[in-house]
Amino acid sequence: MIEGVSLIKKLLERGFNVTPEALELIKGIPSDQLDSLLDSIGQKPVLEYSDIIGFLGEIVEEDKPQAVEEVKEKSVYPEGFEPVKVPEKLGVRGAADEFIELVRKRFEFLRDIVLGKTGMDPIPISNLKASTRRNGDRVLIVGMVLEKRHMRDFSVRLTVDDDTGSIPVVFRKGSRYWERADKIPADSVIAIRGTYINGRIYAESFLLPDIGGDLEMPGSTTGKIVFISDIHIGSKYFNERVFTKFLKWLRSDYARDVRYLVIGGDLVDGVGIYPNQEDELEIADVYKQFELGAHFIEMIPRDIDIVYIPGNHEPVRQAEPQPQLSGEYLDLIKEVRPDIITLPNPSIVSISGVRICMYHGRSLNAISKHIPGLQPVRPETVVESMRWMLRLRHLAPIYGEHPVAPERNDWLLLDIVPHVLHTGHIHVYGVGEYKGVRLINSGTFENETPYIKSLGIEVTVGKVPVLDLRDLSVKIEDFSE
Repeated sequence: MIEGVSLIKKLLERGFNVTPEALELIKGIPSDQLDSLLDSIGQKPVLEYSDIIGFLGEIVEEDKPQAVEEVKEKSVYPEGFEPVKVPEKLGVRGAADEFIELVRKRFEFLRDIVLGKTGMDPIPISNLKASTRRNGDRVLIVGMVLEKRHMRDFSVRLTVDDDTGSIPVVFRKGSRYWERADKIPADSVIAIRGTYINGRIYAESFLLPDIGGDLEMPGSTTGKIVFISDIHIGSKYFNERVFTKFLKWLRSDYARDVRYLVIGGDLVDGVGIYPNQEDELEIADVYKQFELGAHFIEMIPRDIDIVYIPGNHEPVRQAEPQPQLSGEYLDLIKEVRPDIITLPNPSIVSISGVRICMYHGRSLNAISKHIPGLQPVRPETVVESMRWMLRLRHLAPIYGEHPVAPERNDWLLLDIVPHVLHTGHIHVYGVGEYKGVRLINSGTFENETPYIKSLGIEVTVGKVPVLDLRDLSVKIEDFSE
């Protein structure tokens, strides 16, 4: 075991601050196990008691610090609220074998969904290519798209890979699935039927994992849920007037049916998120940004429960899934709202039986970039990007465009179909539906920044979606006027 000053010095060298309660637990960890523990936690500004306890087995109840008891008491969920799928015990080494295992598990899960739709056994690609007698045979394969290319004859050629090998798949121009094949992004898991000829497959049809159209709807209940994101407190472009107008509405009779406020990330603008961000900051200290954020949150009526996940501007690790806000920043908010529910990004919760998938939406950039027809970013194209998340059954279906942590579980898989999918990040609101799932992107409270303007995005400030739990209808409250 490492004691005293040496232990604190080691933690600081690894980039960790630590609470007194957590430090007492760490002191009991053998020195040869400490590095692996810190590696598993990943990036985190402050280590807390809850971060350490899961790795130490059961602790005698009376040995727990009283402060932890009080926090646990305050975190009791309100009636009708239930976490359904919440990332836990996040932490990885970041080694190559972890990424390989992540992709393998993802492929196997999505392959099984696709196979359930075909009702047939696919041919392993290596078996197909090994037999010269297959020429002219109609075949079925299931694989992951490695590459998509447009050929001189305007056909679309995919390179598809399974765990035995890869093969070219050609969708001829004018064929039934040609235009749809042009939209399939890399890393999609797909079932393809076609004819095998001389080492390639000429495709006739394909299937994606997709969701079914038989989503069981929850029973009718009263109350409403308000969805916001991308407030960006601390930015020079934060529209305080519009946000204050929204908070005033929450305290009015017009919002008397609102039971929940969901904050989908980027409450504050953060520091060092992108190059030269300091030129666009009104408040260049994250702690002071959260001080102002706490001031605004204090204005929210106490009978409205608040659920808050981080985005890419929060002071948590950038790789998804992201842990919930913690440490001194969360303490500022809990001083004014000790009952706030903070969860990782993404999380799925149930509110009165309505399953809501909360995801900040960073992958929307890649989806709109790589799938034809989704540019420029507008309310209707944002909704179509969200539909592709459901078709591909993954919140970040295109690998490598933003940081993803290779956790033991792929928390970005849509193995549970929600009733509501809520995203943000893109600064453009959008509301739609796909096979019974309500799609909501909540826009922003930040005016157009130079960076957003350079992308040609027309931001929608102060347009707030409100979900009615009786029938899952969505109304937009506009505070921009």
